[in-house]
Amino acid sequence: MANALKILIIDDDKVDLVTIIRSISHSGIIADVESAFSAKEGIEKIKSIQYDLIFLDYMMPDSDGISFLKKLKDLGIETPVIFVTSQGDEKIASQAILGGASDYIPKTLLTPDGISQSIRNALKLSESLKQRKKTELALKINANRLAEAQELAKIGSWEINLADNEVFFSEQFYTIFEINSNCQASIGLLKSRLIKPDDVELFETNLNYVKKNNSEVQFSHILTCKNGTIKYINEYIKCLNDENNEPVKILGTIQDISEQKNIENELILAKELAEQSVRVKEEFLTNMSHEIRTPMNGIIGFARILESTNLDSDQKQSVDAIKRASKNLLVIINDILDFSKIDADKMTFEDVNFSLSKNINSVIELLSPISKEKKIKLLFEIDPKIQDFLIGDTTRLSQILINLVGNALKFTEKGYVELIITQEEETETETFIRFSVVDTGIGIAKNKIDSIFESFNQASHGTARKFGGTGLGLTITRKLIELQGGVITVKSEISKGSEFSFLLQFKKVQKGILPIAKAKKERLSANFLKDTKILLVEDNELNQLLAIKVFQKWEKEIDIADNGKVAIEKIEKNNYDIILMDIQMPEMDGNELTNYIRTNMGSKANIPIIALTAHATLAEEKRSLENGMNDYLSKPFDFNVLLEKLYNNLMNVESVQSVDLIVQEEISEKLINFAYLNEFADGDPDFIGKMVSLFLHNAPLALQSILESNAMDDIKVLKAEVHKIKSSIGLLGIKKASQSIEIIENEIQIDPLGQKRKEEVEQLYEICQLAIRELETIHGFSRLESTCSSELD
Repeated sequence: MANALKILIIDDDKVDLVTIIRSISHSGIIADVESAFSAKEGIEKIKSIQYDLIFLDYMMPDSDGISFLKKLKDLGIETPVIFVTSQGDEKIASQAILGGASDYIPKTLLTPDGISQSIRNALKLSESLKQRKKTELALKINANRLAEAQELAKIGSWEINLADNEVFFSEQFYTIFEINSNCQASIGLLKSRLIKPDDVELFETNLNYVKKNNSEVQFSHILTCKNGTIKYINEYIKCLNDENNEPVKILGTIQDISEQKNIENELILAKELAEQSVRVKEEFLTNMSHEIRTPMNGIIGFARILESTNLDSDQKQSVDAIKRASKNLLVIINDILDFSKIDADKMTFEDVNFSLSKNINSVIELLSPISKEKKIKLLFEIDPKIQDFLIGDTTRLSQILINLVGNALKFTEKGYVELIITQEEETETETFIRFSVVDTGIGIAKNKIDSIFESFNQASHGTARKFGGTGLGLTITRKLIELQGGVITVKSEISKGSEFSFLLQFKKVQKGILPIAKAKKERLSANFLKDTKILLVEDNELNQLLAIKVFQKWEKEIDIADNGKVAIEKIEKNNYDIILMDIQMPEMDGNELTNYIRTNMGSKANIPIIALTAHATLAEEKRSLENGMNDYLSKPFDFNVLLEKLYNNLMNVESVQSVDLIVQEEISEKLINFAYLNEFADGDPDFIGKMVSLFLHNAPLALQSILESNAMDDIKVLKAEVHKIKSSIGLLGIKKASQSIEIIENEIQIDPLGQKRKEEVEQLYEICQLAIRELETIHGFSRLESTCSSELD
């Protein structure tokens, strides 16, 4: 059932009142009708009751209709009003409508049909007005929001109406371009604020492009403010089309991005300063390392020479003290360099096969003399459930354990230190191992536990004075653990002891692929030096004297040049078999001298050169090898290691001569993963050996064909050859090569003649060469005879 309309009739004539009520009742309109006989009474009723419609007599004793409408408007009442008058005058009708009436009806038309039509017209008009006001309000709110958003985002807008070329600027546009808001908007006015001719040309070019191509464009330019400062502006121009896709407007937006630009410039400056700071710090650490290691080389070297002579007990005690002090100093230097690498995010980890028990035994063996000297028990226990052969970074594990166990020994005066290794979780391929170091030492106060891991910090200043150290050991230890995905925890109680514990994840070495035991090296004889001529290029007199003494032990005399100029003269006059080259020297450093030898000394350009440097960093090693040196040895060096380096380079041992550092790094990463092949072969070593040998026999030919087709852009052959070698690479688990093949195949599909495809093929070739070398030199496989099948699939 429809709701009844609430209608109020204001009329002082009862006859008219009855007529209107009767016509309403006969019109079919359902209504509750009330009446008032004066304007005053009508106003009172309207204030108390909300009506849907009002019939108002134009002429009332206390007011006329126009005044009444004004009164309603002042009261904020928007109820539709129908004027009723006996004067059928168009002027009155016009005044009524202009005054706010919804309709006008002469008394002569107060019939049911006339009333019905008038009511419907009035209600319809009223609803339309309400909707219009609602829409206008929404538009106003949105316009205000847009204006506020433009102000906050510093975005202005402008428009060109293509029908009449009328131009519009938003309020924020005037603000950003610093134009008086009273100025008439025009494109000429916009261009007048672009100071640089290039910016004016850029704007005109882009505007014409958008008009011509019915498209959009984005660009940037600068704006010189009236106070002389610069604003950076992003501008966007777009063509707006009508329903027939015909251009009707050009819309432009401008955004002041000066703050973002200034922040960006500040960030760039901060980045440059940070990078410069890192460079300065690295340079300082490198120089510090060099300056300390150079004399340390002499101190440790001469201590070793003294040690090999006949010493009485006092002299031996003094030599041992020198060695101990030197070793402690080297630990401090290495700690600082490790900290620097971690801080610069340059610390790397390798995955190699190792024996956990051998690793632990090595750590205990290394630290046992300290425990014996302090009469402290040094114990260890390995959970028998743990598989012994694992894959991980054994060097970093040793470093962590030496730091923790060494620390425990340092701060324990009586009782014991114990290393406990337990397995917390395992899968078929991985194991999670907890390492705990327990001691009965001095303990750590609860409020100091967090601070012991801070750089250059210890539990107390007294600790540093009494026990020594840099305060970096635990910082480095924690970082090494965290970089491998672990967390270190500490439990401690003053005077009772401490427990340091951490959990690390390791891969298991799969059955049938056990680490190859390295044959124990026999002590190398120096006899091979007998007929060789050796030049040492070294500016430090202490190191010169040490070298002379070392080679005298080997019954060998050497020539010495104390700078690059003298070295060049000696090389020109003599035929040297090998050169030992210090890196950091005045006038001409070792790298510059090596470059000179390689490019200017003709038949002598290929003399083997071994770098001797106190810069004990991978970057320095890489730089030396890239600059043409054959090998690298950091100071202070072990005499036997120097002898091996000389032997390897003089005897042309293939595994070390002129080996690029990247090759060394890649081989150390172990490109080959035998897990899939081992599973595929059910652990059959004969089958595995045959498959690997087949790969070693056929891969070089396939790779050569791949390189040639790549150079000639022969996509058909390249695609076939890459596909041919793909399954063999997958079988051997050469993940990097498989990833490279995936990139090549993708590039062949999307951009077959592109540069990325060419570069990736060269990368694949290098990876496969490294893998072949790894199979032959590390895993000990050999190629099949040439009679074998050449099929790779």
